[in-house]
Formats: sequence, structure tokens, C-alpha cells
Amino acid sequence: MRPFDAFEIEIALADGTVLGGELVAPDTPVAGVIFAPATGLGDRDGNDTDVGFAPLAQIAAGLAGRRIASLRSEGRGVGRSGGEFVGPQAALDDFVALVELAAGRFAELGGRPVLLGHAIGCTLAAVAASRLGPERLRGVVLIAPPISPVSELMGFRSEASKAMAALPPADQWQALARVQAEYGRRKSFLPAGMQIRVPLLAVQGERDWVFPPAESARLASQVDGAVRLLLSGLDHWLVRADGWRSPTENLTADLPVDPQAVRAIADWIAALP
Repeated sequence: MRPFDAFEIEIALADGTVLGGELVAPDTPVAGVIFAPATGLGDRDGNDTDVGFAPLAQIAAGLAGRRIASLRSEGRGVGRSGGEFVGPQAALDDFVALVELAAGRFAELGGRPVLLGHAIGCTLAAVAASRLGPERLRGVVLIAPPISPVSELMGFRSEASKAMAALPPADQWQALARVQAEYGRRKSFLPAGMQIRVPLLAVQGERDWVFPPAESARLASQVDGAVRLLLSGLDHWLVRADGWRSPTENLTADLPVDPQAVRAIADWIAALP
């Protein structure tokens, strides 16, 4: 028997658009988390299509096992949310509104929730955290956060995948480390005007071939008091990686998010004031 209940919820924005989501509620929660939706057509579970191994849903279940409630939702025009798909600025405005509405509506989230983003969703979480501040939030968790230009990140993924795909698994990680080191020497910076004033945890897998680990290091170095966790043997999705996977292989339904990674995130959240 799982140690939590899960409820389908709907949140109506000011213009009447209804966003769909799922509230995961353990007994006597000690904290609450609101997941930032992925940009594009990513769903609440962290899949880009209607199949996949649902990394965000796995993280939510793992947090619930540590008595941390959570809310995952989708943006306009995605999944069970109404309206039409919108661009980044409108998606940010919607997410900030959702955080404020949900924090006041669902007692399980504790009034001052923690925001959590993965990959491109980190942008929504980070900018929302800079807007809302410590008065509304307890902290923010960013998993594999990108801060470099999209063109650089796409170049890294292409080069890393090309280098790894041509090699047997035993040699792939040395090839990945070389590409990571090359991108780590490039300059990057926190977007102008974004000041994160809440506690920040930046988490990344050492074997991330989608975004270079230097991204989380740079971000953490530019936010006062930030904590960075670089997790050995884990990939972009916090799955223990035995070898590179193609995008098609990544749709495999039984890839497990590493429970120790989720436990580390939960322990950091539970320790927040």
C-alpha cells in the first residue's frame, strides 16, 4: 500500500482558464512542493509524449514517502489543462499565479511551498522564485538547471551523444567527460535581473549528456548560500546510467529514478526553516 493519496485537481486562473494537475498528499506532511511544468509539450509526469518512465511522478512519489506533499500540473493546452499553448512569458505568469493560488488553497503544501524544476522547467522555477521571494516560498530545487544559451546546450547534447553512441559502454563515460570539460571552460552567467533570495539546491547527475554539469556549478556559485549536489553515476533524469540511451530508448517505461537522489532532495527540503 503506497503511503500517500493522489487527487486530480483543477485551478482556475484569473481569465477563467483551468489548469489540471495532481496533488500528492501523504499523511501529516512536513513540507510541500510545487513542480514547475516543463516548457513545450512536456506533461506533469516529466514525459514529452504520452509514454515514458515519468521521472517527475517518480520524484513526487519518493518525496511523499518522506512525508512531503506535492503538486504537479501542466501548462495551457497541454494534458488536461484548458486553453491554448502559450509562449514562455505567459507560461511564467501562469505558473506564478498557480503557485499563489495553490499555496492558499491546499493546506498540504504548508503555505510556503518549495518550487522544484527539472531541465527547462528550472527556468520557470528560478524566475518564479525570484519574483515571489522568501515571503511566499521556503526554497527552490533545480534539477539539471540550464543557464547557457539554448544553442550551446543543443550543441553539447549533440556532441556528447555523437561521441558516446560510437563507443562501447565501458568507454562512453571518458568520452562524455571530455565533452563536459570542454563546455565547462566556456563562460556563462545568471540571466540579468534574476535574484534568487530563497534557499537553493542545485542537483545534477555526473553522467548528464543533455546539459553539462558545469551549468549547475555556475548557477550555485552565483546564488548566495546555494547548495550543489553532483551525484555520481546518475544521468540527466537522476537515473543510474549504465550507458548512453537514444531518445527512443529513453521512452522505456521501467527506468527507475535513483531513490538515494530523491532522499537527498527530501532531506534538504525537510531541513529548511
